[in-house]
Amino acid sequence: MQHTTPQNLTHYYPPLWPTAEKQKTAKIETKMKKIILPILAALLCASCVVYHPHNTDIPLLREQGDLHVDGSFSMSAPLLAAPAVNATVAYAPLNMVGVQASASFTNPGIYHFQGAAGTYFPFGLSVLECYVGYAYGSTRQDTVSNLVNNVYRTEGHYTLVFSQLNFGWAGLDDDCIDLGFGLKCGLMTPQFDKIQVASDGTETLVVRHDAPTFVFQPQLMFRFGWPKFKFCFNVAYAALSGWPTDDNYFNYDRFSAGFGVHYKF
Repeated sequence: MQHTTPQNLTHYYPPLWPTAEKQKTAKIETKMKKIILPILAALLCASCVVYHPHNTDIPLLREQGDLHVDGSFSMSAPLLAAPAVNATVAYAPLNMVGVQASASFTNPGIYHFQGAAGTYFPFGLSVLECYVGYAYGSTRQDTVSNLVNNVYRTEGHYTLVFSQLNFGWAGLDDDCIDLGFGLKCGLMTPQFDKIQVASDGTETLVVRHDAPTFVFQPQLMFRFGWPKFKFCFNVAYAALSGWPTDDNYFNYDRFSAGFGVHYKF
């Protein structure tokens, strides 16, 4: 049987060395990686939000035995941290004595818990509340990317001693509308670390923020519905004095808005 030998062996066996065109393409890809990858790494570092205003309920307690339960979802800006789930319980165990507990969970890895006690003064439909409290928060966020060799992790916690003043009107329009304003001021003691994680797993502390920080956080609340069950809308703003000015290390959102439900037992 006669066999035919191919005249052009390269048709069957590609060259073992890169062609000039492939070399040119590889150089362009290398240059693009050098430009794009640092930008992506910076964006990943800037996306970590370690604090945002919390949509704690403004209960407006009026008498002994009042029990308010509130749950909501909220979003923050301008960095648009992931949606937060918020829950607040407020109770008046005695006449003119109120206690409150609140929790907030944000994915990925931001938690905030607080408890407060104080007093309330009803004046007709208006209510004045004064609380002092303690809060604890923590965060751990890994900015993982397969495109860069070095990634960053932000982790840490804070404590916050605060006072809060609430004023509003409860039971407007036949007990179908509540309207309130709150102002929280306190001293935060943070300890946040920015850690660089190399491709081999080596961790290097880049920067740490542990300076005392003053927190100023006003909030607006609007509830509408029925005497016992209402829908609620909250808007809050946070200003932190003493926070690092380099936003590429530790970011916090200034604004938050939330919507949820409120029940008065």
